[in-house]
Amino acid sequence: MCNPSIFRLALCLILIVTLGAAAERPAYAYHTSSDLAETAVTSQEWDAILQRDAGAETQTEGPVLQTQSSPVSYKVRSGDTLYRISRSFGIPVETLLTVNGINDPGSLQAGQQLQIPSEQTGIDLPGGQEGIIRQVLTSTLTAYTAGVESTGKKPSHPEYGITYSGSKAEEGRTIAVDPSVIPMGSTVFIDGIGVRKAEDIGSAIRGTRIDLFMDDVKQARDFGVKKNVKVYVLEGTA
Repeated sequence: MCNPSIFRLALCLILIVTLGAAAERPAYAYHTSSDLAETAVTSQEWDAILQRDAGAETQTEGPVLQTQSSPVSYKVRSGDTLYRISRSFGIPVETLLTVNGINDPGSLQAGQQLQIPSEQTGIDLPGGQEGIIRQVLTSTLTAYTAGVESTGKKPSHPEYGITYSGSKAEEGRTIAVDPSVIPMGSTVFIDGIGVRKAEDIGSAIRGTRIDLFMDDVKQARDFGVKKNVKVYVLEGTA
């Protein structure tokens, strides 16, 4: 018959070994609902953690580079109103009043220069140069080439690729215009296209329509017809 004292001693040894083995197990291996309840984070604590992390990210992030748009001015034409100018540039009348320090909207005079916040209009002139806009147009854009399909001239023609102004047509620069609307030699900023030079004319180019010169026939055809495009004619370029 087993001695009760020896039995109790053996039972204690088994419990000690079992508990010791459990203590050696990784702490993350098993969790009970009570364990999770004890480690739960309150909403206030989460807010503090998020604020701390946001502050740490702010301190470790590098400086943000600021880009500055080119300054743009508009030269008031006879008959202009602030409302008409604001619609042309797509900016509120209040913005024009504030930026230019105008107290009386009826005090505009022909030749007066108004500062236009270019960051709101998307007008970005090359090289950071300052531009004075003398005219704003709504145009229809098409494209043409130097070839037979557009000009009727073959590469063997002595005037192949030569514009009305006498310069050689160049993609990314040359446009054909109606000189009664946009004078020859004018520099224009075309919304979504960029800066171009009025160097050519065309029999189908009348009014505010503009033809963009391209080297490739397929590219010109794929360009298609783009209507209601804003065009800004710059001062002192013709």
